Amino acid sequence: MTDPLCSIQSITHERLQILIRVGTRLAAERNLDRLLAMIVEETTAAMEADRSTLYLVDREKQEVWAKIAQGMETVELRVPVGIGIAGQVGKTGEIINIPDAYRDGRFNPEFDRRTGYQTKNILCVPMKNVNGDVIGAMQVLNRKEGPFLPEDEVLLTALASQAAVAIDNADIHRKLQELNESLEEKVRERTADLLRANERLSMLNRELADISVTDGLTQAYNRQHFMERLRQEVKRADRYRTRLSLLMLDIDNFKGVNDRYGHQAGDAVLAGISQKVKERLRDTDLFARYGGEEFCIIAIAMDAENAFLLADRLRDLIAHTVFEHNGHVMQVTVSVGVSSWLPEIGERFEELIRLADGAMYRAKREGRNRVCQA
Repeated sequence: MTDPLCSIQSITHERLQILIRVGTRLAAERNLDRLLAMIVEETTAAMEADRSTLYLVDREKQEVWAKIAQGMETVELRVPVGIGIAGQVGKTGEIINIPDAYRDGRFNPEFDRRTGYQTKNILCVPMKNVNGDVIGAMQVLNRKEGPFLPEDEVLLTALASQAAVAIDNADIHRKLQELNESLEEKVRERTADLLRANERLSMLNRELADISVTDGLTQAYNRQHFMERLRQEVKRADRYRTRLSLLMLDIDNFKGVNDRYGHQAGDAVLAGISQKVKERLRDTDLFARYGGEEFCIIAIAMDAENAFLLADRLRDLIAHTVFEHNGHVMQVTVSVGVSSWLPEIGERFEELIRLADGAMYRAKREGRNRVCQA
């Protein structure tokens, strides 16, 4: 049997070219499954053998395993380390060259029984990584012209060394891919979590913004927001000479509702009026609860005449609306004051409020359930 450290000089020029070609192909392949198939294919051709088998050592299970291409069928063999030719090579790291398989007690005929193959001669060499650890075995069967020769051992050992390096590289590549995929998945998960958190934060911020400008009971804008918007709209009207009107509504005799039916019934009336009014307003109008039972409407781009008509329609709507709470049926009326912006008002938005408020109280003095204009 030939020393596995035999000089590369014993390889013929033709076989040296085979080594170079095979090495180039193996170095370019990073997919482990394709690489194993390529090693078997190239080894069979280079060794002028009938069949090649590549075994890998599974240290965890203390087995050597191989996938053998047999036509369109794939047969997987697993044998304990130390059993059979490949098992012994995987254990000892020594070359085994058997001229006649069935005359050698180390031969395990399981492969032939499972595949119907007839093994004649065997050459099996270890595959070692750069650290010298045996990671598998390369086995060729049935040399086409007699038993395997010492120079065949040298060539197969060289091929096995190339295969071991390629398998190590492919395994490292696979692990890096898995690591990258794992990292990418974690990044996707973290990104999705971050997006969900941002969406949740945005939603909470919107809710907080709504809460900060909205009256909790009626869902109308609150007084603070109303005052800020009125200031802006009056300033805009003064700058561009646009039309602007303000309506102030106060529920007539609202104390009587609370005294007779309770404050929860009064709350139901306030919420009901808010809902009814908002349904009749334009998107550009701003409806707010000014305080207690008093509401305001900023009617943007609306002149005094149309503001009066709007106020009267809302007054009539409320007067004919029935509100219910805990079996109690209630009807209320409102007094409405209307003021419209004039050039002499300028940016004094408080003056617009004063005029509408005065008109509203005049409506109450004149009998309630009516509209008065400043």
